[in-house]
Amino acid sequence: PANAFTLMGGLVRPASRGELTLTGPEDDDPIALDLGVLSVQSDMDALVASVKESREVGRQEALAEWGPVEIYPGADVSDDDLEDYVRSSVVTYHHQVGTCKMGTDALAVVSPHTLRVYGLQGLRVADASIMPLVPSGNTNAPTIMIAERAAKFILDDVN
Repeated sequence: PANAFTLMGGLVRPASRGELTLTGPEDDDPIALDLGVLSVQSDMDALVASVKESREVGRQEALAEWGPVEIYPGADVSDDDLEDYVRSSVVTYHHQVGTCKMGTDALAVVSPHTLRVYGLQGLRVADASIMPLVPSGNTNAPTIMIAERAAKFILDDVN
């Protein structure tokens, strides 16, 4: 239509966790990726609440002149059926982080002091994969900060 609006809920910090697994020792062996989407009920509850809130916003008098019509999930879908709708329509938020744990404990693979990968020579990680949490904004600025820090570590090693 000539005039329309869209409301979409997003879960920035999901509690659900996925898993990336190597399937073999060769560098061309495929990886197995399980996103673990909505494996924690609190994630589902948050998205259902977001859809309900979006519906409420769409019904406000201030938007009435637009003649709003709910397309998705659709007026025929009751609030009680929103879990099914969310499960069938969920998409990623495209801010994946945290696949390469930074820290000093046994599970960490990257040093927080040098960004070097433990056990490998000449390899550092300087991207969003070392972030412990998804930032509530875009990942671009924090990734630039990580890269600037990595540059300092590298220059300190050279000088």
